[in-house]
Amino acid sequence: MLKFAIKNAYYGGKTIGYLYYDEHRKEYEIEVPKTVKSYEAPPIISDFIKKSQYRVGKEWSYRWVSQRVTPPERQNIGQILKANQMTEYDAFQFLVKNEGRSCQDECYIEKVEG
Repeated sequence: MLKFAIKNAYYGGKTIGYLYYDEHRKEYEIEVPKTVKSYEAPPIISDFIKKSQYRVGKEWSYRWVSQRVTPPERQNIGQILKANQMTEYDAFQFLVKNEGRSCQDECYIEKVEG
């Protein structure tokens, strides 16, 4: 199981959650500290916080990840894979390569060791 801190650069790099990735099942899950305010988090995560839910299930965690990676149906996906030294599409590799960044917010991910 790999663990990444989800940080928000707008709030000084504050950790607003943790993204877990199960390499064998290829599944994601997000946990949010109860101290995080909804306005500090990106939309999907914010919606869970507003409902006092601090664990984002696999389906919604995958949706959050999907918003942050190049989609497999992208018109020039072959060129994008080649530019990223990839031979096949892998959403997780894209996520890690671009640090989970999106043009929609100031969030990014950092691997947590240990």
